[in-house]
Amino acid sequence: MALGTAFATWPCVSSDIRLEAAAEGPAPAPSAGSSALQPSPEDLWTLRFAIWAPDTAGLEALRHARRSMLREEWTIGKDPEEASLESAVFSATEISWTVPLSQRARCRERLAELQRRANRTLQELRRR
Repeated sequence: MALGTAFATWPCVSSDIRLEAAAEGPAPAPSAGSSALQPSPEDLWTLRFAIWAPDTAGLEALRHARRSMLREEWTIGKDPEEASLESAVFSATEISWTVPLSQRARCRERLAELQRRANRTLQELRRR
């Protein structure tokens, strides 16, 4: 009798970290009573990506890659109109990032870069 979970030996299960686009749409309107100047809700879009990590090492690699990209933002800087990865909300299963509508494509590129870096980090962790 084989030990372990059934999905662990499933032939199509990837050992790489994947970020898959999930439902996305206009950002919810800010709550009533705020006196802060807010962009109109039509100008903001919420990107949602499901996180598929093979194990806890995959999540750690994703955290490491995110910290690395944030350090680059803080030290090198970014375009003032560009959304910061710092505002993205990460959980163990999802990334939710509310960005200006005009920045959607660029933010998707940055998340693809995050995935590439996380997979490189995961490969390095496995070699140790």
